[in-house]
Amino acid sequence: MWTEPWGEHAPSLQSARRICLIFCATAIFCVALRCAGQRIVAAKRSHGLNVSLETRSGNIGAKDEYCVLFSKTDSGELTQIESVALEIAQQVGKVRESARKIPLSQDGQGRYCQEVDLGKQYDHPASYYFEIHYIDSSKKKRKCQFFLTLE
Repeated sequence: MWTEPWGEHAPSLQSARRICLIFCATAIFCVALRCAGQRIVAAKRSHGLNVSLETRSGNIGAKDEYCVLFSKTDSGELTQIESVALEIAQQVGKVRESARKIPLSQDGQGRYCQEVDLGKQYDHPASYYFEIHYIDSSKKKRKCQFFLTLE
């Protein structure tokens, strides 16, 4: 006779629920991205968050709309962040050009966007540093850096 409601399978049931929750949140996250017409160009985990850089075209473009998404690594849900800015600097040979800091405006829960013109490309392919500056939920200033190439 069975006396415990979950028996010896309780830990595996909890793990299955967590996996289902993460899978569902990821699926919703991906559907939201397709609805917005954006494609992920680069992504990185940073201080408990998944930070994704996206563009409308799906490539690094000289003139494009750049968006940054912040989601929690454990649940996958988009999360609110403060003071999001994109700092862009072109790498020309061995010299890193002066960076331009572009504030991003909120375009939804955990999503920040802005039209960006990268300007003149001195090298082909052109290489860029993209630094995302933000203040997380614990009020700490953070940054996440990507090094990407425009072909």
